[in-house]
Amino acid sequence: MQGFGRPRSNAADIELVDKQNRLIFSTIVNGAFYNRLKKHPFISITGLKGTETMNSVAVTVNGKVEEVNDSYMDQIYQAHPEMVEIDSADSRSSRSTLRPFAITPIDGSVYDLRQKPVFQKHFNF
Repeated sequence: MQGFGRPRSNAADIELVDKQNRLIFSTIVNGAFYNRLKKHPFISITGLKGTETMNSVAVTVNGKVEEVNDSYMDQIYQAHPEMVEIDSADSRSSRSTLRPFAITPIDGSVYDLRQKPVFQKHFNF
């Protein structure tokens, strides 16, 4: 929540899945997103696939988020060499300013408009 109790949305690239099936991403240390995660360690993420409404599927995962060991950054850079290009394009974001976080999934849902009738399902991990 940011000012006036309003929710905020952020973009994050899920970069890895670790051995505990946690979803790993990184964000800039002491940025607004980082600070919100440190104050409120729960997150809801939604991924959408499809080009039009009626051929789309959305998957939402809700979970607890925590900052994890910096060694995950080595794995992220190995799995995503484009991170070096991002570093050179954005002076605020570099290997030294990024911190890894892990999302431990709690529950989620699927909403699939590609099917008739529309498929909806809630699930727990």
